[in-house]
Amino acid sequence: FGGIGGGLFCNPRQETQLKHFDEINTKVKVSKEKGRSVLKWEVGAASECGIRNSNEDAYVAIANLEKFVAAQGRSSSEYNQSFPGSTQQGLYAIFDGHVGNHAARFSAERFPNILIEENTLYQRQNEANHTIEEGIQVVLQTTFSRLDREFCNLCTTDGRTWDSGSTALVALIVDDTVSLANLGDCRGVVCRQFSNQGGTVVSDMEGWEVLPNEHDRCHGSDESDERGHLYWREITETHSPLFCEERLRIETANGWIITETEIPTGQLHRMDFFDPDVVDIVQRCFGERFDRQHRSDPVRQIQIARTCGDLAVSRAIGDRDFKAAYNLPHGNMNDFDHSNIARSWEGPPVFIFPENHSGRFKGDIVSNVPDIKCFKVGQAGVVDEFLLMACDGLWDVMDGDDAVRIAKNLLFDKKNECKRWGLSSR
Repeated sequence: FGGIGGGLFCNPRQETQLKHFDEINTKVKVSKEKGRSVLKWEVGAASECGIRNSNEDAYVAIANLEKFVAAQGRSSSEYNQSFPGSTQQGLYAIFDGHVGNHAARFSAERFPNILIEENTLYQRQNEANHTIEEGIQVVLQTTFSRLDREFCNLCTTDGRTWDSGSTALVALIVDDTVSLANLGDCRGVVCRQFSNQGGTVVSDMEGWEVLPNEHDRCHGSDESDERGHLYWREITETHSPLFCEERLRIETANGWIITETEIPTGQLHRMDFFDPDVVDIVQRCFGERFDRQHRSDPVRQIQIARTCGDLAVSRAIGDRDFKAAYNLPHGNMNDFDHSNIARSWEGPPVFIFPENHSGRFKGDIVSNVPDIKCFKVGQAGVVDEFLLMACDGLWDVMDGDDAVRIAKNLLFDKKNECKRWGLSSR
């Protein structure tokens, strides 16, 4: 499986095992095929162990789902039923594990297969009475639910005592539609550069931010004015126990949240001040301190919220101690009944309960339901664009606009290929 923190490129047990970027990457371009716009994209991925002893993350990068299905030994008819009428599909995902790497590795290995199976089943049952976006929303929901169920059952099978879990960020590309599903605290940002040629009108950009041109010049670029404005947007919403919606769901289930405040001074010791990008970010943090709050300011105060005093996220794959169906007496999830989720259940003995707490919960404390956002790529007037996906290891030390600046500088200004760089998970 690609080693510690490694990735899955097509089928890891076939001849396609760990394909090089040279074999899966293509230049970004839009062409016509059978009357449709066909988008070609470049892919880069990186995973690096940070200050901890091990890397518990995993990722998936499948640029061609048709070849992936063929590598699995599945019939071409199953693939055609899975994505009828589309000309191309790609699947990219990151899984940020905690309390061990079991959940992340299992998710990376199983998610593509479950997705194909669930989508094929959906197409058979619903025929063509839906849009691509509607179908993908349903399929991604059922895929996450089944993935979570399979892993939680595996955690206690054959003497296993796994307590691990994983957050997830999945991008499914079907033709020119990107569906981004988030579960936990990973984030995805999109960047677009529009052409100034021919008076292109930038519309429908509500919620997008402009990256100021003066920062482009700091990186040595003199092309921004000619090529047009650069827009970026954070697509995903983080699932943290700090947020009202998540807190309400947790407390309704009779859970509780503990918050801690700290100043991440250790971040300063790990900075490479010979790196011009690091210097640029630090200068901007201090120079703009009175104008705006930087989420990754190295001397900021941060709040860490923990579900039931333990888990720093509120949605995840795994973490079976926080889910109703796996803590009911004599529960058998192979004969799963959704009505079981509403039943009262006794919390595990590892929990340190607050004073006067009943020790019982109702419903899931940690959810396996992702948030899904869809958007189009390859639109008129866009000359360059990219999607940046990363786990909290990056976002804890870098704001979205800083990450966009660095990626934009490498891709648009220096003309580097995706396969030659990667933003590390730390």
